[in-house]
Amino acid sequence: MISRINIELAAWTLGLILLAFLDPHAGLPSFCVFKAAGLEGCPGCGLGRAISHLLHGEWKESWESHRLAAPVLLMLLLRIGKLGRDQYLTLRYE
Repeated sequence: MISRINIELAAWTLGLILLAFLDPHAGLPSFCVFKAAGLEGCPGCGLGRAISHLLHGEWKESWESHRLAAPVLLMLLLRIGKLGRDQYLTLRYE
């Protein structure tokens, strides 16, 4: 049964759960490849922190961290919903 679980569904769900439980004020290390390479101006920097702020109800801090956090969170939730529905239908009718 576990081998039939959609990896993308598990990854997005786990990622959002982790962002919900992490403290966005904790100053955790960045996993940005651009920042690690010494480059400036990564378009995604701050997005994870901004989504974490949103999940904690900190709207202003989220907007200041990354302005696309709300649309990205909405798209992720819609994607998780679609993948979950597809997973359910696949397992139900097999």
